[in-house]
Amino acid sequence: MTASAREIALRVLVEYPGRAKPDELLERYLREHDPERRERALATHLVSGTIKWRNRLDHVIKQLSRKKRVVSPHILNILRLSLYQVMFLDKIPAYGATNEGVKLAKEYGDRHQANYVNAILRAYLRNKDGITFPDIAKDPLKHISVMYSHPPWLVKRWLKRFTVEEVVELAKANNRIPSIGLRVNRLRASLEDVEASLIDRGAEIVSRGFGGAAHVYVRGASPVEATGVHRRGLVQVQDASSTQVGRILSPVEGSRVIDLCSAPGGKATHLYEIAGGKATVLASDTSYRRLLMVKKNARRLGHEGMVFAASDGRRPAFKDADFLLVDAPCTGLGVLARRWDLRWAKREQDIQRMAAYQKELLSAAIGIVKRGGVVVYSTCSIEPEENEQVVEAVIAERGDLRLSDVGSLVDPSIVYKDGMMQTLPHVHGVDGIFAARLERI
Repeated sequence: MTASAREIALRVLVEYPGRAKPDELLERYLREHDPERRERALATHLVSGTIKWRNRLDHVIKQLSRKKRVVSPHILNILRLSLYQVMFLDKIPAYGATNEGVKLAKEYGDRHQANYVNAILRAYLRNKDGITFPDIAKDPLKHISVMYSHPPWLVKRWLKRFTVEEVVELAKANNRIPSIGLRVNRLRASLEDVEASLIDRGAEIVSRGFGGAAHVYVRGASPVEATGVHRRGLVQVQDASSTQVGRILSPVEGSRVIDLCSAPGGKATHLYEIAGGKATVLASDTSYRRLLMVKKNARRLGHEGMVFAASDGRRPAFKDADFLLVDAPCTGLGVLARRWDLRWAKREQDIQRMAAYQKELLSAAIGIVKRGGVVVYSTCSIEPEENEQVVEAVIAERGDLRLSDVGSLVDPSIVYKDGMMQTLPHVHGVDGIFAARLERI
C-alpha cells in the first residue's frame, strides 16, 4: 500500500535522530512506496522543514500544552509535522493539516492521544497571535535560538563575531529553501542553451552565479537528475559559491592536477573543465564507494581523461602535483540551508576536532606539490578555526608557503581576510564556502 507524503514524513521523523541520516531515511521510504512526483516533493518538504524548525515548533507545543505530559515519539512528531504545515505552508489549508494530524494520531495512538493532538492544533489556530517568544533585547541568544530554530551553542558563537542583527539574518538565510544550483559543462554546452532547455521543461530560472560564470539557479526542475540537461551531462549540481574554488585554483592545460577529497565530484570535474579537458586530473578520496560517485559524474559529463584512486589524504600515494585541491572534510556549518539536520547533529567540540584533522591533512598534502606549485584549501564552513586559522597554522609550521591574494580570480565581494575567500549565506545569498590559495616557494 502506498503511503501518503505525511505518513512517509512521519516515519522519517520518528526514526530521526538515529544511525541513518534523515535524507537517507527519506530516500529509503520513497523507494519503498514510490509515491507520485507531487507527493514525493511534499514528503521531502515536510521532513526538511520540520527538522529545521524543530526548536520553534517545540516551543509552541510546550506553550500550548496546559500540563506536562509524556507523549510517544509518534505523537510528538505528528504535532511537529502538523504545526509546521499550519505555521509555514500557506498552500496547505489549516483545517486540512489539522484533520490529517488527528487522523495520523488515531492510526499511531489512541482516542485520547488523537484528542490531545486535536486540542493543541486548534488551540494554536485560535490563539496563534498570543504565542510569546523570548525578548530579543533582553536575551538575544534565546530569542534567536527559539525564533529561528538554531542550537544555543552555535548562536552564542556567532554573537561573538557578528551583531545581533547579522546573526538574525544568518539564521534566516539558513532557514531558506535553497534553489538548485547548476554549473554548466562548458566542454559540452553554453549557458544560453542550458537555460533554453530548462525553460522548455517548465523550470524557472531564478538567477545566475557570480561574475557572469556559467552557472544558473533553478526552481521547478526537481528531481534535477530526471532533466535532459543533467542526463546528457550538460550540467553538474553545484552551488555558485563552490564553483569559486575551482576558479581560485585555475589549473592550466598540460598540468597535473590532484583533488585529494573529491567526492561527490563537483569540484574535480570543474577543474577538468577549467583546464579545457587537457590536464591530467586525478580525483582521490578515502572512500572507494564515494569515489565511484565521482567517477559516475565524470563519465556522465564526458570527462574521459580523468583518473581515480582511493587514498587517505593524510598519507597521499601521489606526488608532483602542479595544482592541488584540498577540499577538507569539515563541520559543514556554512551549508545549513541544504543540510536539514546538521545544526542538530553537530556539537561545538566538533569544530576543534575537525580543525586538528584539517591541519594534518593540509600539511601532508603540501608535500606532494612541486616547488612553485599551487595549493587551494577550502571548506564549507564559516568558522575561523576550520578556515583561516588552519591556513595560518600550517604556513607558520612549514615556512615554504606563501598566501596568494585571490582578488583577481573571483568577484571582489567575496574576498576576505588577507586575500582569502569567504562567502556568507546572509550576505551573498549562497552557501558559506571558504578558500585560500597557497603557493609553494
